[in-house]
Amino acid sequence: MKLLRTLHTIDNMICRAINQSIFKIKNVDCQTDIRNINGIIRIAGSGRISIGTNTRINSGRRRNPIGGDTCVTLVCRNGGEIKIGSHCGLSNFTIVSDSNVDIGDHVLIGGGVKIYDTDFHSIDPTNRINESPGTYQGLSRQVLIHKNAFIGAHSIILKGVSIGENSVIGAGSVVSKNVPANEIWAGNPAVQIRRIS
Repeated sequence: MKLLRTLHTIDNMICRAINQSIFKIKNVDCQTDIRNINGIIRIAGSGRISIGTNTRINSGRRRNPIGGDTCVTLVCRNGGEIKIGSHCGLSNFTIVSDSNVDIGDHVLIGGGVKIYDTDFHSIDPTNRINESPGTYQGLSRQVLIHKNAFIGAHSIILKGVSIGENSVIGAGSVVSKNVPANEIWAGNPAVQIRRIS
């Protein structure tokens, strides 16, 4: 038991050191204590990323089994921006931003959630055929997740969506249109289930 605790402590120290190096290289504005980040975060692209105070992030199967083998991945392409608020709790999620993904304070995001502010590729097949490797011609629109929202595990939030304050997205949902404040939405495509009193 003592050996396992020691190995766990060493693993945490290594992950923190790696995250600190990644954050420095990628110029991540991280206001939270690095000890609140469990596991290694993957970061790609040259956009701006910020993480607020007292936010907890779990990355990897050993940190939260709900997300499977998924690690936290933040991708900011073409000058995108990802802003994660304060006092949030997030596990094994992926965000890809070509424009802007803004997550408010006290938001919970479950394992395996995907948030995309871009279509990645054009809907025009001719444009897709002629795309150069590594270039993308899809539309991009801001994603806003307002404070106190809760996104259930394995949900997908698509470009241009705003999720209102206090709203809940049921596990496994695909959200393609705006969710008003104080509502529960679920399904594929997500629809209103009921209001939160």
